[in-house]
Amino acid sequence: MKMNNLRNAIEPLFMGGFFILFLNAVEYKYSFMKNDNQLYTQEYVAFLSNYFCACAKHIPSVFDCSNGSTGPIIEQLFSDAIIINGRPDGNFPHHAPDPLHKGSLVMLQKKVLSERADVGIIFDADGDRAFFIDNKGRFVDPNVIAYLLLWSLRPKHFISDVKAGWLIKRHPFESKRIESKTGHYFIKQAMRKWNADFGHEESGHYYFRDFFYCDSGIFAAIAVLHAIAQLPYTLAEFVDLLPVTHASGEINFPISVAKRGTLLQTIENHYKKDAARVSKIDGIAVEFKNPDWWFTVRFSNTESLARLNVEALDKKVLDKQVRKLTELIKRAK
Repeated sequence: MKMNNLRNAIEPLFMGGFFILFLNAVEYKYSFMKNDNQLYTQEYVAFLSNYFCACAKHIPSVFDCSNGSTGPIIEQLFSDAIIINGRPDGNFPHHAPDPLHKGSLVMLQKKVLSERADVGIIFDADGDRAFFIDNKGRFVDPNVIAYLLLWSLRPKHFISDVKAGWLIKRHPFESKRIESKTGHYFIKQAMRKWNADFGHEESGHYYFRDFFYCDSGIFAAIAVLHAIAQLPYTLAEFVDLLPVTHASGEINFPISVAKRGTLLQTIENHYKKDAARVSKIDGIAVEFKNPDWWFTVRFSNTESLARLNVEALDKKVLDKQVRKLTELIKRAK
């Protein structure tokens, strides 16, 4: 509600001189707050502008700001881009504020295709996550985006969580991968400890030393546009050149806190004999060779859930191991 409307609504109810003085004070403070907000936005845009060049700024792009916080910034940073759902609106009238929610990507995918854009970028409501659509309108897996940024940034050290896929685990670059527990608290700690240039999670969080070791959807968008500008082909062609693997996605199982330790010990006893590598940084992560596959079982920090992720080079191996692990987890519940 604007200050004039607020004054007109409540002033007739309180005609005392003290209250009029109070309203004048609030109105005075409000005007400063409004000016401060504009100033902070301008300073933030100026800060972000230091990190991208014209070649990245003018890539044909579509931004979906999900009616969240990023719209006012993107409108100033990317004046040539097409922006949808840019006006902040807490009712989220066009789609859910989570880009991974069913149906949230449809508007962006259609717009990328109709405008023949090189890339589509969508943020969640608070702008700490970003997801990407290629020029064929396809969702790009966050592991692929992380791989693209490793190729572009060539960091000395980078941080990824235990759920990172083969593409990241077996990257061909000289960058040293450091594994972390899942969650922004742990990733940020590891970023600072190792003075890492870059970090990522499969959940769409990307971390940068130049962004105070923190995650930022807008900073990630700038970095990805830089990378695309360096490619000798389209983003879709880049995606299609990468090796194909098969992943389960995250599968959740209810489990009590009291049974977590037993479950992890059961899994370790069952698989450690044939494992090429076992990690207990976050639950348990096990990798295998011949056939090549891996899995993680970790626990939610906020719910009584065990979370299973499996990836394999062969689809039959994936299906077989998902069934085996599902049986093991259900027996331990």
